[in-house]
Amino acid sequence: MAVGGLLRSLVSPAGGVATWLPCHELFASWHHWLPSLPRLRPPASDGFKLLLVLLLFSAALAEVRYIASSSMAPTLRPGDRAVAEKVTYFFRRPSIGDIVFFKVPPAVQNYGVNKDVVFIKRVLATPGDFIEVRQGQLIVNGVVQKEHYTASHALYTMEAMRLPEGHVFVMGDNRNNSCDSRAWGPLPIDNIVGRYMTSFTRSSFQ
Repeated sequence: MAVGGLLRSLVSPAGGVATWLPCHELFASWHHWLPSLPRLRPPASDGFKLLLVLLLFSAALAEVRYIASSSMAPTLRPGDRAVAEKVTYFFRRPSIGDIVFFKVPPAVQNYGVNKDVVFIKRVLATPGDFIEVRQGQLIVNGVVQKEHYTASHALYTMEAMRLPEGHVFVMGDNRNNSCDSRAWGPLPIDNIVGRYMTSFTRSSFQ
């Protein structure tokens, strides 16, 4: 199978279900340096084994996720593929403005959502911060945030709350159409599985 065909098959969700897949960018970049390492050139019979190792290695560093909803519009649109890297948070904690992928917290699981389902939202407050929504504006530690990335101003208010240690507050950029921390509370940092890097459309592989 040609590389282009392989990549198209990797980023196409099966049966419409959003699925974690190996990062196409990491895999595509390896063909530049593999030829310079003769010792890694396997016999033809071992070619499949090497491909499998490369795919498993790339999955440990970054993954691709199919965007199924409009909760992060206009930043991410339904049908986009978003690349999440899984290295940054080994060295630092999530920061305000980061877009993160995370497993849903227990409060969402109580409504019947599987614990392995992954959401994507933007971090808007970190441990110890005070956050509130007043007259459609997001206020963090008493400062009104300038949010150029949102679809529209929030049509709701939220009383001020202080985030506990080990938690962040996440919301979708499409504020009025997002199931996020406003509905189910602060997100445990331990639930975060990756940080958003970039996105692309399916047409990129056609």
